[in-house]
Amino acid sequence: MSDAASVPQIFRDELAARLHDPSLTLVNVLPASAWKAQRIQGSLSLPEAEIVTRAASVLPDRNADIAVYCASPT
Repeated sequence: MSDAASVPQIFRDELAARLHDPSLTLVNVLPASAWKAQRIQGSLSLPEAEIVTRAASVLPDRNADIAVYCASPT
């Protein structure tokens, strides 16, 4: 697993500008119930507890731009 300091960050303005960019995969890591209740449109649900078991099937392209979030979309 990567050191957190080496993982690039995307900031709110850039994320907002790229929301409709098909080359960006947006992943919500909150529990599925939170994703169902409120999410950024187009985001995928991959709860933190399921990353190890489901990441390969949900995110098959490891070279894709992937933004992960864990808070409300506002």
